[in-house]
Amino acid sequence: MNKNVYWAGIEYVYTKNSPEYNKLKGGFVYAFVGAKDKNIALNKIKAELKNSHLTPVDIEFISLYDMDTKWNNEEQTKNYIDLFNESQKSDQVFFDTFYAYEID
Repeated sequence: MNKNVYWAGIEYVYTKNSPEYNKLKGGFVYAFVGAKDKNIALNKIKAELKNSHLTPVDIEFISLYDMDTKWNNEEQTKNYIDLFNESQKSDQVFFDTFYAYEID
């Protein structure tokens, strides 16, 4: 099943229900999701963040993933292609590594 795969760069903070709430400020993550359009993709991502006790504070971008995107190395490129492929086969949201910011 082929569908559009969107990816987004998201800054987030932890909700009060999160175990990390008093330990970490928030962070950044890339999200991948298959969807018919950008609005559906964004709604799926926001719902999954909410389920994970995270609140987006900035959606830096959301766009169709370009398979020709060049990354720093082959390992990164393969990782993102894998996330793309998983997103095409599923209705789930797939997140890359969560980069968290510690509280000062």
